[in-house]
Amino acid sequence: MSSVELHLKPGGRHKVLHGHPWVFSNQLQGVPAALTPGAVVDVIDARGRFVGRGHGHPNALISARLLTRDRGQPIDGELVQRRLSEALALRRRVCPTRRAFRWVFGEADGLPGVVIDRFESERTRAVVALGSAGAESMSDWIADALPGLGVDDALFKCDGRGRRLEGLEPRVEALCGDPSGTWTADDDGIAVQFDPWEGQKTGLFLDMWENRRRMVPALSGRMADLYSYVGQWGLHAARAGADVVCVDRSEAALAQATASAERAGLGSRLTTERADVLKWLRAQAPGGFDSVVCDPPAFVQSKKQLKDGCRGYVSVFAAALTAVKSGGVAVLASCSSHVDDALFGDLIREAAGRARVDVRVLMRGEQAPCHPVPIAQPESRYLTCWLVSVSDRD
Repeated sequence: MSSVELHLKPGGRHKVLHGHPWVFSNQLQGVPAALTPGAVVDVIDARGRFVGRGHGHPNALISARLLTRDRGQPIDGELVQRRLSEALALRRRVCPTRRAFRWVFGEADGLPGVVIDRFESERTRAVVALGSAGAESMSDWIADALPGLGVDDALFKCDGRGRRLEGLEPRVEALCGDPSGTWTADDDGIAVQFDPWEGQKTGLFLDMWENRRRMVPALSGRMADLYSYVGQWGLHAARAGADVVCVDRSEAALAQATASAERAGLGSRLTTERADVLKWLRAQAPGGFDSVVCDPPAFVQSKKQLKDGCRGYVSVFAAALTAVKSGGVAVLASCSSHVDDALFGDLIREAAGRARVDVRVLMRGEQAPCHPVPIAQPESRYLTCWLVSVSDRD
């Protein structure tokens, strides 16, 4: 397979020279006319040395996403098969008891733009999300590899924001086997029902399970699971003995939570309310809950949104803290990569001041180990999750 050469501007500060997998358009001497979306590219430094091979795009901010730094390594089905096998072997080591996990996490597994979630039960199922033109160019190789890696049923769920940025249309379709209908996944012993076709992202969130293992024992009494989606936090807290209300705007997601609760024998401990979370919180009596989980969607998806997004986090965190009685606890989370630990602490501090409560940090968490972070790409660490205690100010 022939490749297009992309030449870096002079200078040694380009992150790609120090392990980062991306090359940005402003780092190039120019964009060749021969470059088409998803084409194989060789990145060359200003002194003519090979840097790496990957997929390029002529019109996107990210001009190249590297898959290999070995000049002799072609980008082909054999490479894709090997990366999928290596990624699965890694998950077997870091989360051996999980039956639902992120199998491929893009650049962290050497497959930029590719996300695959794996659900193992009587039949092993997978949801494949392709977020870039380069990832799309590997779709046939991925489809060919899945059955040999134990997948019975799979679908493409390719409708994320990244595709629009690269000029790609949404694509949601069966890939192999029979992936129709709603699915259930074993989430640490609870069968959670979800819809991989119409649900958020790949249908089920698989980045919080380690935080739930650590933090759910502290969630007791009357509990609110805010932005609950299909109720994973609420289901686990209900199993631990809490009386839970799941609050979300999606009627379909709440119906899934109810079905899962009934199946698990937790129907008497879990109820749902369809509402805008912030409006719902402001209608609650202060201190009405023993514990609260507040895991909102990403309010900050780009640096341009940072100021407004941070205001959003402060508002909802303050309302959540107000709802917790003195002596209670809250789980507060952000899935915005632009919000690091230091900024997250500032947001909670401001929210606590607005709520007029004192907060102590009991546990700090991040994304589960099936979402590894390349040391040269720290921005792929996106999830921050803290368990805090709440008490009235004297």
